[in-house]
Amino acid sequence: MRTRVIDVERFAGSAEASGGGGRKRSPGWLSSAVRAMRAGKIVAFPTETVYGVGTIATDARAVDRLRELKSRPRLPFAVHLPSPEDAGRYVAKMPVRARTLMAKAWPGPLTLLLPTGGRFADPELRGKALYRRICPKHVVGLRCPDDPVAQALLERTARPVLATSANLRGRPAPGSGEEVLAQLDGRIDLLLDGGATRFGKGSTIVAFDGEEYTVVRAGVYDARKIARMTGRTILFVCTGNTCRSPMAAGLATRLLAEGFDCDPGQLRRLGQEVLSAGVFAGGGAPASSHAVEAAAGRGADIEKHRSRRLTNELINAADLIFCMTRHHIEDVTAAVPDAAGKTFLLDAAGDIADPIGGDAGTYERTAGRIEKSLRRRMKENLL
Repeated sequence: MRTRVIDVERFAGSAEASGGGGRKRSPGWLSSAVRAMRAGKIVAFPTETVYGVGTIATDARAVDRLRELKSRPRLPFAVHLPSPEDAGRYVAKMPVRARTLMAKAWPGPLTLLLPTGGRFADPELRGKALYRRICPKHVVGLRCPDDPVAQALLERTARPVLATSANLRGRPAPGSGEEVLAQLDGRIDLLLDGGATRFGKGSTIVAFDGEEYTVVRAGVYDARKIARMTGRTILFVCTGNTCRSPMAAGLATRLLAEGFDCDPGQLRRLGQEVLSAGVFAGGGAPASSHAVEAAAGRGADIEKHRSRRLTNELINAADLIFCMTRHHIEDVTAAVPDAAGKTFLLDAAGDIADPIGGDAGTYERTAGRIEKSLRRRMKENLL
C-alpha cells in the first residue's frame, strides 16, 4: 500500500489557521495528521532541517515499527517538542548551559541529550514502560523544531512524539517530500509534504553531563557556534548607573545563583554574565550608599560596583537588555536598532522611577519592586 500524501502549504499566520472572531480552528490537513499520529501511525513531516518521521511514544507497537523502519532496535529516538517550555516535563535539573542553549536556539536546529536522573519531571510521564521506551539509558533526547507544520502537529497531538530523520539507514536524510517518498513510500502511513526544508541538513546534537557538554554531531551549528551560544550576557540599563541598574544586576546575580544552585561567583564559569550601565553615566562612580544598603538587605553585594556608560559595544554584546524606563529603551534602540528584539522593560507594568535624592525607605521600595520584577521575568522564562 502506498503512503498517503497531504500537500501542506506553509500556514503560519494564514487565514486557514483561525476561524471568525479570532477563534482557532484546525486546518483539514492538521486534523487528519493528528488522528493518524494518535492512532499510532508513522507520520513524516517537515522541519527546518530535514524531514522527520515519528510516532507517539505511548504506543509500544508504533515505536517498534519505527525502530524496525530505522533499523535501530536499541538506540532511542528524540522527543520532539512543540515549545521550549515542554523540556521541563522531562528534565527536572536542567544544566545552566543547556538552559542558555534552549533560550538562544529553540525553536531551532538543535537536539539536546540530557540526563534525566532516573525519572521524568512531569508525574504524568512517569510510567515505567513509557520511560524505558523513551530513554532506556536515563538520557533523553529533546528537539524543538522551528517549522509551523511540525509545531502544529506536535502541539495538537498532545502526546510525547518520538521522531528521527525520514531516511533508511545509510541513506541521506531527505530535504523534500519527494525525497521522503523515494525511500519510504509504502513503509510509512502518512507524509505531510511542506516543500523543501530551509536548511537541508541535520540538527546539531549536543550531549550534556552536568555542565560539561560534547558536540556529538555538528549540523546547522558547528562546535564554535555552540561554544558562543552556551554563554549569556544580561545587561541592566538606567540613567546614571549608581542606583537602579546596579541594584538590578546585584539582585539578578543572587536570584540566578539560587536558581542554578551555585555561588554567585560561579555564574561566569557557567557562562552567565550580569552587567549594568547608564545612559548618562560617568565612569567609575560607586553605587549610592542607600542603593548598597537596600541591595544588601536583600542579599546582594554591590559595594564593589563602579559605574559605566552605555556603549554600542555593550548593547551588541548583550543577549538580554532590561531597562528601567521606556526612555531607556528608546535610547538603546536609537543607538542600535537591531537590539529591539532583545530589549525589554524590566517591570512590564511600567517605568521604575529613579530613587536618587530619596531616603533609605525610597531605595528599599525601589529595590523591592526591582526584585519582584526580576522574579516575574524568571517565571516567564525571559530571564
